[in-house]
Amino acid sequence: MKTLSVLLLSSILGLSFFSIGCEVSHTESDKPGLFGGNKHEETTVTKNPVTGNESVEHSEQKTNP
Repeated sequence: MKTLSVLLLSSILGLSFFSIGCEVSHTESDKPGLFGGNKHEETTVTKNPVTGNESVEHSEQKTNP
């Protein structure tokens, strides 16, 4: 019985640890270019609430007329 309660407690703690996860925000924008064409920007920010680390990914794509 003691083994069963230890397994149950450890599984509950394990599930709560994995459900914390990271916070992710994503933005996209499309803007017309100055001399025609289009500019597409994407930014993704990932934050780990446990360690406080933050990662930023940014990309730009330009198309010509």
